[in-house]
Amino acid sequence: MLATALTQPVPGALVLSPIAALDPQATGVYHSCAASLSGPLQGPVLARPAGGLRSIAAVLRALLMAGAVARLTDMATRHANDRVQFGKPIGRQQALQQMLAVMAEDMVACRIAAQLGASHWPVVSVALAATAKITTSVATMRIAASAHAVHGAIGIAQEYDLQLLTRRLHEWRLADGSEGYWSGVLGTARLDDAASTVDWVRAAIFA
Repeated sequence: MLATALTQPVPGALVLSPIAALDPQATGVYHSCAASLSGPLQGPVLARPAGGLRSIAAVLRALLMAGAVARLTDMATRHANDRVQFGKPIGRQQALQQMLAVMAEDMVACRIAAQLGASHWPVVSVALAATAKITTSVATMRIAASAHAVHGAIGIAQEYDLQLLTRRLHEWRLADGSEGYWSGVLGTARLDDAASTVDWVRAAIFA
């Protein structure tokens, strides 16, 4: 496994360094994949992207969240069809059907936003990164809450995968800028352009 880390052997450069060489230390958050890295950077020197790594990392998080919420939606739908109460699957209840429908809508929104963010990969503009990260960060919290509501107490059981996915979603939502951070970035980018909003959206996001 490899990790990228910023360094200054030459201005504006990156170093691709093996994780093992950076002495990874767990952050202490239960079941978190995050770690603190330290130690000398060793490995190939790469040119740093002109816009930095924040936008690229944000789109990568959006892609991860889009995949996780698709799995959550599938798990919730299967559980609703399999779990029987009062002689019928709980998925036949109208309120729960509405919840699953909203989950599916949010899941598709996450997928479209993540695909849009990666549409010019590896070049990622601020507008595309912000759109992808805001959409996925906001929607994933609703999907995670709904998935736990459908599953009931089983969803938090350590033996069940649902809690692993929702833990990751909460972590990825905050990583590389939350929806609040990217909303500010997107708003600033819009206000810095004199074009109409429709023209700006077409040029900055759907070009």
